[in-house]
Amino acid sequence: MKRRLTLAEIRLISYIIKDTPEGPEIIETLPNLFVEEMDDGGMGSLKVVIEGKDERRTGGILNDMEFHDIDGMLLVITVILDTDDKFYELDIFKGDFSPLIKIPDVPD
Repeated sequence: MKRRLTLAEIRLISYIIKDTPEGPEIIETLPNLFVEEMDDGGMGSLKVVIEGKDERRTGGILNDMEFHDIDGMLLVITVILDTDDKFYELDIFKGDFSPLIKIPDVPD
């Protein structure tokens, strides 16, 4: 089911990509995007949904960072672009494959 990004998701994505060349342009679009949760066992990964753009494909990693969930488990969070350098996916990997408990807090 598609939905808007939460404020916590927007803050996290913005923090991860703020220092990249594509970051400012992507950050500007985040409040208007729709996403769908991916079937990843509840780890929190999201795919951007753009009507009429079903043929989008992965273009590469913009940036990734390590965080910890509130249970102390390692998270590797990756922002992935499509082949047009637009935001495509937020990949969240939790070291023990358990569901994400809380989106990491990041500084303003």
